[in-house]
Amino acid sequence: MSRLFDLSSLPSMDNRFSDASGDIFKHAVMNSDWPLDWVFADGRFNLSQCPDEKYLQFLCETIHPAVRGSETEVQQILALYNKHLTSDGFEIIPVDEISGRPIFKGVQHINGILTLVAQRTEIKKYLNTSYINGKISLMNEAIYKDTDLAIGTAKELIETECKSILKNKNIPFEKDWTIARLLKETTVTLDFTPKKATRGERAVLSIRQILSGIGTTIQGVLELRNAYGTGHGKEADFEGLEPKYAKLIVGLISEIAILYLATNGETAEVVDENDLLNLPF
Repeated sequence: MSRLFDLSSLPSMDNRFSDASGDIFKHAVMNSDWPLDWVFADGRFNLSQCPDEKYLQFLCETIHPAVRGSETEVQQILALYNKHLTSDGFEIIPVDEISGRPIFKGVQHINGILTLVAQRTEIKKYLNTSYINGKISLMNEAIYKDTDLAIGTAKELIETECKSILKNKNIPFEKDWTIARLLKETTVTLDFTPKKATRGERAVLSIRQILSGIGTTIQGVLELRNAYGTGHGKEADFEGLEPKYAKLIVGLISEIAILYLATNGETAEVVDENDLLNLPF
């Protein structure tokens, strides 16, 4: 509960203690004389009537690695939570990890969301910073809430990735390069030749065709971003794209990012707009 509430600022229900932290420790930890479900009836937390977001956060904290040590228990409780949450359109999913253990978040149930989470985990292997994590979280969470934001952020993610790889390879680039130019230069810089495949040389032409198609895809995303994404003024009665298109774009951009980062094969230092002023070229 201390991960969710400031227990020192909440009153005690036992006059021997000055705050909620004291009486909870006494009765729920030392004496264990409160019923196991005491927290749901405790008006200080109002879990029975609180907003859905707060309640989901509470459930997630009960299976946080810092709270529950048994991975078997975590999976059992998670399955039980999701069994009941699904009927109300919610689910609890892993969105991050600490020391190899998952950290969870309660979200609206969305088909394919676990794929997006897996993509995020893969990207973080190469660009694991708060800046990138924030972009990926913003992009994924905006799919069903703000499609313009999801598309705009997807464009920013691939742009940041290209700049980071080019910097990692000491390849000069200009601040005002278009995303198409950035992608082209990044593609030329990386070696996409299969290293272990039998007769891999035969695949080179096909891979080049795929890479050319990726360039076309990115150009389409850029045009959508200009028409529907963030960064451009819209009319008062403007309506964005349907979520299915935002989901498609976010999924494609994530897979393209993974391909390029995995081909680079190194952990690249993230470059954002603020870094460009400090580059040595």
